[in-house]
Amino acid sequence: MTTDKHLKRAARELAEREEISYTAARRRLTATPEAAVSETLTPPPAAAETDQEPTPPRLYPIARAVCAAECDGTAHPGALCRPWQPEDSKHIRYEVRRAAKLPNGRAGELCERFEPPAPGYSGGSFFAREATWLLALVYAMLTDQHPELRPGRAELRAAVEADDQAAVDAVMEPLDRAAARLLTKVPDRWWGEVKPLLDAYADFVETDDRDVLTWQEADERHDVGRLVDKWRRAWTESRNHNGYMEAPGVLWLAPKGWLDDLLVEQHGGHGDGARVRLTDGRPAIVYAAEWNEAGAPVAYRIRELEPGRHGNIGKLVPSLTSDELVPRDQVAGKLNDVA
Repeated sequence: MTTDKHLKRAARELAEREEISYTAARRRLTATPEAAVSETLTPPPAAAETDQEPTPPRLYPIARAVCAAECDGTAHPGALCRPWQPEDSKHIRYEVRRAAKLPNGRAGELCERFEPPAPGYSGGSFFAREATWLLALVYAMLTDQHPELRPGRAELRAAVEADDQAAVDAVMEPLDRAAARLLTKVPDRWWGEVKPLLDAYADFVETDDRDVLTWQEADERHDVGRLVDKWRRAWTESRNHNGYMEAPGVLWLAPKGWLDDLLVEQHGGHGDGARVRLTDGRPAIVYAAEWNEAGAPVAYRIRELEPGRHGNIGKLVPSLTSDELVPRDQVAGKLNDVA
C-alpha cells in the first residue's frame, strides 16, 4: 500500500514535469523495477525540515542601566547584562572616550594627536589620515587573534571615568605596542609579512560563522566587516583619474609613525623625524623605532643626513639611499642643528 501511494505521487510529478497524461506517466514508471520507484521524488515534510533550525531565534530584553563589572544578572532578572561602553560615560571629554573605543575610535584619536599639519591641510596629511582605517583593522586583528591584548573592561572604565587620557593610554599600551611591533616602514617586510597577515585575516572575517551572542558583538562584527571591505577595495584595481587601472592602496607607513610617537611619549626615546647624532659622529634622522615587549625603543631605523645640493645648500637633508638599523646605544643624542 505504501509503495502504491508513492507510485501515484511519482506518477503525478512525472506527468506534471514531462507534460504528459497521468496514465502515460504511470505506465512509464511501472515499466521500471519497483525498487526504483519505491522512494518518493519529493521528500516528506519531516525530511525537508531537517536542515532548518529546530527553533526560531529568540529575543531577550537587555538591562536598561549599565551593569557593574561584577554583575551576575541577579540585579535584573529576565534581562541580559548591558556591559559598559566608553560612550556610556557622557560627562567625560570626547577625546578620552574616543581613545578608549576599539577599533575605530582609538585609531582616529591617534591620527588626530600625532599626524602633523601639512601645507594646505591643517589637520595633517590627507593621505595619512586616510590610513586611519588600516590601524583600526590592525587593532581588530590583534584583539581577535590575541584576546589577552584587549584591555580589561573594569580597568578601562576606571581610566575613562577619571577623565584621564594618560591612564587610558596606559591601559591600551599592550595593544599599542603589539601594533607598533607588527607594523613597519620597510617595504620588503610590509609586502612579505604584514600584508599577507592582513589578507589572511580578511579571509577569516569573510567566512566567520561564529554565533553572535550580544548586540555589542554584532556591532563589532559590523565595524570589522566594513574595515575588511575597505581593505579589499584598497587592493582592487579601478580606473583612476588618468584613465589607468590601478589599485588605490593605502599609506601603510603612517600608522607606524603614530604608534612610535605615542610610545616614545610614554617611555622616552626618539620619535619619528627626530634628528640625532650617532656615537661615531654621523648625523641622522629617525624614521622608525623597533620595540620590545616593554620599555623604550631597542633600536632605530635611521637615514643618514648629508649636505644639501639642490636648492638646500647649507642644510643637512636625509639621504635617499641610506637605510640602517642601529641599536639604541649607538645613538648619542639629539642633533643640535637647524633643519
